[in-house]
Amino acid sequence: MKPTCIVLILLLAQILLAAEPQGPSVSVELLSGTKQKAQFLGIVNDTVQLGGFINNKFTVVRIAKDKFKSIVDSSGTDLLQPSSADSILPAPSDSSATANDSTQVQSDTLKTDEAPKPLEISSSTVLVSFEDEIGDSTLVLQINTLAARFLLESGEKIHILKKKDIPDCSDNICLQEKLSSLGATTIYFGKISPIQKRDSLKLQLVRVVYEEDLPTIYKSELRISRSKAVSDALSKDQLRIFLLEAQGKDASDLKEKKGYIYIETDPEGATLSRPEENALCKSPCTVPVTDTTAVTIHAYWNVDQHLWGGSTTMRPVMGDTVRASIKLKRVNPELRIITTPTGAEIFSSKGEITKRSKSIGSTPARYPILEPGLVQFKLRKFGFRDTLIAVYVPPVSDVTVNVDMEQENRFAEIQNQQEWEKTRKKIRFGHTMMGVSIAPIIVGALFTYLGQLDYEDAKDIKDELNYSATAGGEFYQKKVKENKDLVHDGDQKTIIGLTLIGAGILVLGVGFFISF
Repeated sequence: MKPTCIVLILLLAQILLAAEPQGPSVSVELLSGTKQKAQFLGIVNDTVQLGGFINNKFTVVRIAKDKFKSIVDSSGTDLLQPSSADSILPAPSDSSATANDSTQVQSDTLKTDEAPKPLEISSSTVLVSFEDEIGDSTLVLQINTLAARFLLESGEKIHILKKKDIPDCSDNICLQEKLSSLGATTIYFGKISPIQKRDSLKLQLVRVVYEEDLPTIYKSELRISRSKAVSDALSKDQLRIFLLEAQGKDASDLKEKKGYIYIETDPEGATLSRPEENALCKSPCTVPVTDTTAVTIHAYWNVDQHLWGGSTTMRPVMGDTVRASIKLKRVNPELRIITTPTGAEIFSSKGEITKRSKSIGSTPARYPILEPGLVQFKLRKFGFRDTLIAVYVPPVSDVTVNVDMEQENRFAEIQNQQEWEKTRKKIRFGHTMMGVSIAPIIVGALFTYLGQLDYEDAKDIKDELNYSATAGGEFYQKKVKENKDLVHDGDQKTIIGLTLIGAGILVLGVGFFISF
């Protein structure tokens, strides 16, 4: 419940306990629907004064006149009506009010006894601040400031006010009539509202111009992004055009004019791009342009690692559509990278170059192009500054990049490069050791396997001798010797194999340790 209602109910609940009345008894009804009896003390400066007892002390409550629906006395007269103005009682004397100041209850809606200053305007052109329907007072203030600045720069001397400056009016029609009566001949009403289900806002501006007492109305509208409202409004003179249209002026010279290029390819589905830009769309496609400068359109189609491409150049016409067709043919474009001096390592442009970054080659180098467009890479060479290269590779021709690398003279950077080179050499050596370790491990495993085969053959001969009946014969002795030779060979091969495996694992471990 509003504070005004609470105070009134507490007051009226105590009136019956009063020792003696301080004013005539009236029936009070607020706009909120609250009804009660009270003691009427008078109306001063559009403020109704009611009296009653709270906690056994007489209390005066002052409430704005526009909060009441009616105040009816015992004779049935509505004291709020103009006809009863002469019968309104005067307010209590200063002495009686002072005696009860310690118990006086006031709400936020109470008005002071001081008469409000009459509204004055300093110019015949008035800008009523934009209505805020988005709950963003900061943005509304920015738009108000920009709009006022533009209007001033266009030569209009304006008076800025807020709707609350005229509390008697709740709509633009009332404001319009009130301001007109004060001498305003041009009035701007603005509003910022959200666009449902879209991350954007709508700015509306109405300009009312009085000519021979008959108002002429101009309207303009602007849609901007919610997340980048101010920058979007200022881009491409949108806010200026918005205000010029509200002023009834021709803003066509400021509006961005566009032409269109319709491209179709044979076969269809080719990717279209412009020089220095990545893919635009798939053919057939319409590309917007904003000037009449000759435009080159590239088309390419990558299928089964084979590139088909073509291009065309045309001059657009503003406000019209130019059509073009491109027939694709088999192409093999290349990117050639040449540096002075040579031997620079080529790295991906993504992220910083670290000790573990892997280069994709060194200059001079050449690479086939399977995906035309913007290509970026970094060059690094000891003693020279790192160089970032960005080059557009079209689908129809080779591109050669010549780079003169700048020598590094900064001592700290040279030290960093030396440390980086030292670490890289260490890592490369570790990787080399890890690679070399594979050979002895494989050979060792092979020797070990051959040794196991000798052991199996020796075991077969031993089993055969265990079943032989002629233990002292020549054949028997031959088999015994063969068995011993196989065991000896198996031992030698196994020892060699295990030694090689051990050495390989040791080298692998050392290489791994050095690398990481």
